[in-house]
Amino acid sequence: MGWPRAADSPFGIASYREHPSTHAKKQHTMTHQLTQPTADITARFQLAVASLIAVLCLATKSVQAAEYNYPYHDPFLATATTALLSDDRTKAQDKSTIVHVTGLPGRNKLPTLEGRGDVSINFYQHDNPAPLLFILPGVGANPFFGAAPYLASVFYRENFHVVILPSPMSWNFALSASRTGAPGYVPEDARDLYTIMQRTLEMLKNRYDLRITKIDFMGLSLGGLEGAFLSVIEADEKPIGVEKYLLVNPPIDLAYAVNKLDEWTALGNKFGRDKSQEIVSKAIAIVDSFSGEKQDDPEVFDRFIKKFAIFTKEEIQFLVAQSLQSQLPELIYATQAIDDQKILSAPKNEMRKRLEEAKGLTLTDYNEKIGLPLWRQQAAEPQANLESFIERGSLTHTLDRLRGNPKVHIMHNADDILINRKSIEELKETLRDRVILYPYGGHLGNLWYPENKKDALKILKTAPEVQAESER
Repeated sequence: MGWPRAADSPFGIASYREHPSTHAKKQHTMTHQLTQPTADITARFQLAVASLIAVLCLATKSVQAAEYNYPYHDPFLATATTALLSDDRTKAQDKSTIVHVTGLPGRNKLPTLEGRGDVSINFYQHDNPAPLLFILPGVGANPFFGAAPYLASVFYRENFHVVILPSPMSWNFALSASRTGAPGYVPEDARDLYTIMQRTLEMLKNRYDLRITKIDFMGLSLGGLEGAFLSVIEADEKPIGVEKYLLVNPPIDLAYAVNKLDEWTALGNKFGRDKSQEIVSKAIAIVDSFSGEKQDDPEVFDRFIKKFAIFTKEEIQFLVAQSLQSQLPELIYATQAIDDQKILSAPKNEMRKRLEEAKGLTLTDYNEKIGLPLWRQQAAEPQANLESFIERGSLTHTLDRLRGNPKVHIMHNADDILINRKSIEELKETLRDRVILYPYGGHLGNLWYPENKKDALKILKTAPEVQAESER
């Protein structure tokens, strides 16, 4: 899980995204790809997951379950382990620098957000020439804590320069880089990201004397989906020269993932206000209790998983939905500072009241009330519906282009909680041996596992012309 710091927020406070039925006594931010909590899954549910995995392994070339010793076969428990990941406190942390890249004109002077209109990145630099790896995390993630800095430490030790970009679904990206001011339509977000990557490269070369031997890209979750669209732009235009794209657990059918989120968010109504807050508070307390623990220690992960066993499956699903939307209030606040659509009724100068009001909106509310009108305007399609934008922003929409692009590689899990069987089969059929499909790991839950790190390093460190195909 990613935990809030006042410096991470444009508002000087940390805000925790709640279901409309829940009023938080303590405000927290829980980052998507870091905060998928665990579950006390019943034997019947475990059997269903095992059956799904068996079918998938028969249908595709995959890492066989018998050969993969990842310890957590429950996808929700596996997903939860990302809560323990952050910068590993090695010398990589000392080498990281917060860099501000110039944002869009006029965004640095908006009332209540003055001076915050630049793109904030986390930069790890070697003194010698080295490969550069861009890392793009998932929904609402922060470049300065969580899974992205953890991976930055891994690759920094392997002699990579690293730049961690802000997720498009974050207030910083909306304010500094999104032309509409309402990110969420993936093809256009990717275009905005590509512009920021070019500006970042120019600044780092000129100001920091960055010497690069090659450029790679790694995207996590939604960042992986954005990476697929980035690869299409790069294939057509080639101004950056990305050599490899590694997409980790990208949502394949975006509509399926959004529907799951809506379903799990609605559980807050079933639980009621008090129980919902109790669930959230317990989850926060458990993660906080591990804040000083050593990462990559199997015994630590085991203790963590056992503590999360207090939650039922539905409680875990609710926590997952909360984590996916944890930074939504800040994003909504920023969008309305850029273009006030009268979504928030509190006065513009009442920041805390507007943030509190924004907590009553879900991701679907954001898409329908804030995003859709602006995306229609940007695309010059005044009659287009939300479903069409979501479909065009799905990985499936890029598969024909990805099929012919040998630079794109994907690492995915058969039991990812945000995908369905049909979409993973289509992905494997299209990209074949450029997809490594693991039987277990949930959503990003095996990033820390040694075999996964070894595979990621092999993909990004091997020259394209000599890289062996992955026969799994």
